[in-house]
Amino acid sequence: MNSLQKCGVSVLMLASLTGCANLDGQNRYSVSDVGHSTAMEFGTVIAVREVEVTGENSGTGKVLGAGVGALAGSNDPVTMIAGAIIGGVAGHFAEQAVADNTGIEYTITKSDGKTMSIVQNQKKEDTVFAVGKRVMIQTSGHYQRVLSADHLPAEVKRAKTVKMVD
Repeated sequence: MNSLQKCGVSVLMLASLTGCANLDGQNRYSVSDVGHSTAMEFGTVIAVREVEVTGENSGTGKVLGAGVGALAGSNDPVTMIAGAIIGGVAGHFAEQAVADNTGIEYTITKSDGKTMSIVQNQKKEDTVFAVGKRVMIQTSGHYQRVLSADHLPAEVKRAKTVKMVD
């Protein structure tokens, strides 16, 4: 394999890392969310701040980087080992850079008077809710997200029940 082919393989392997980042935003649900109910609470945003979210590093970048580095130095065992080490380190940091992202920390006072903080991933197309904004907090298991409550009424009648008869 010539150096141009090695370079092409390296670029393709490292570019595949960009597919590892999966960020749920305000308008994206994973397939495991479909068909599952979520609890809703309402509140008002009292503070907002941008935070850094450290993503999960699966080790794929390290393995791919080591493979590419070993391949690049495959003419000599010493350069192969050095290439694998350098490539592994570079791949690790490349994967981490792709996995890390920006998030928003919302401090919300709920309608029951309790205050909570929720950090969520922030995609470019997602709205950042301002202080004073009425929001809903969607809870499914341990996962929570903050969504707009603009499309929902502020007041509703109590739901009618069905009387069970024997």
